[in-house]
Amino acid sequence: MSTASTPHNDAPHDHASGLLVTPSFRAIVVAQVFSLLGIEILQFVLPLYLLNLTGSGALYGGVVAAGFIPYIGLSPVGGVIADRTRKRGVMAALDALLAFMMLGYMAASGTQHLVALTIFVLMVAFAAQAIYHPCVQSAVPLVVPQERIPQATAIANQVSMITGIGGPVIGGMIFGFFGLAPIMLVAAASFGVSCALVLGFVRIPYEPPARTAGMVETAVSDLRDALGFLRGRPVLWQIIIAAMFVNLFGSSFINIGTPYIITESLGLSNQLMGVAQGVLAVGGLLGGAVVMLRPERMTVRTSPWLIGLATVGIGVVAAVLLVVGEPLVAFAGMLVSYLWVMVCCMAASILMTSFLQMEAPAELTGKVMSLAMMFGNLATPLGQIAYGAAFDLAAPWVVAAVAAVAVGLVGVYLGRGYAREQ
Repeated sequence: MSTASTPHNDAPHDHASGLLVTPSFRAIVVAQVFSLLGIEILQFVLPLYLLNLTGSGALYGGVVAAGFIPYIGLSPVGGVIADRTRKRGVMAALDALLAFMMLGYMAASGTQHLVALTIFVLMVAFAAQAIYHPCVQSAVPLVVPQERIPQATAIANQVSMITGIGGPVIGGMIFGFFGLAPIMLVAAASFGVSCALVLGFVRIPYEPPARTAGMVETAVSDLRDALGFLRGRPVLWQIIIAAMFVNLFGSSFINIGTPYIITESLGLSNQLMGVAQGVLAVGGLLGGAVVMLRPERMTVRTSPWLIGLATVGIGVVAAVLLVVGEPLVAFAGMLVSYLWVMVCCMAASILMTSFLQMEAPAELTGKVMSLAMMFGNLATPLGQIAYGAAFDLAAPWVVAAVAAVAVGLVGVYLGRGYAREQ
């Protein structure tokens, strides 16, 4: 996308200076901190609130799954919106929408239709995230010099991981001590601050795309080309299928099992649940650091071994829940295991994602990655619903053991796929 001259655009001056932290990039990063913090808080607190009220794992899993569906469907759409519209306006509008929605949810939290209202709010939040994230990704190359793009992208990704730590911890603490209303106010304030920062300080170059009558046809053709490329590379399909099953059996277990086990099975507080979510995010940060520090040893063929090591961690969770009777001791054992699992899973995810990016032709990279994201997450809602029901029917250690076996089989499948490619 070409950049248009405008008196409000600070990008040309910043590009010439070779700076990484340009004014617009700094504003985008700070705004992203507040926006993602609000998203993490509401996506953590709202389903947990229903779980506290009902104690139903099936309801919890169903609510989370329903909220996640728009994220899957809108992932390719988010990229189109980011390229076709003013990113700054889209980001500000989404933040404003979410801020008002939090206030509305707080006002209506006493309604008899609380479950339906919560599902609606989560669906809107996930849909907003599916659109907001591509806007940030596509804005970065326009506000920093070309040679600084990898660093800027890494910073934006680290911000996402850091808010993944802070959001659940802050949400769990405030919700645990003060209840629902204050945490909704905090989330609304976060979105409001982000909206103000975007409108006040973010300047992203924009040139309206040429009007064409065949926009839909072009998009369909592009996606058809991307699918054709994937059909010619079976190993890429194997990676995408493996990611889908890891999300189905592993990620869904962690997303649904963690709050259910901690708050319902172990009877511990929402504050400790927030701590557990923070530990999971720390594990993700460490997994990325492992790949960065040992790039010569970390290749895509390492990913089946990493998935196998994650299987061991989930198996330890099952053993802890079976053997340990003291809730706080079991909680501590789960935290150590979860940290290990997330380090392994994040490292494997980075390796597989990087391989897809490097193998895809430049003109198809974005479309291939959007399809990979969509297919990789396709089964996640099914896993969330299934695990929610499973925790109502079976002991948590049994569910964890089944999850460990299933994830282990995915690692075996991926390893055999790589062997056939040799």
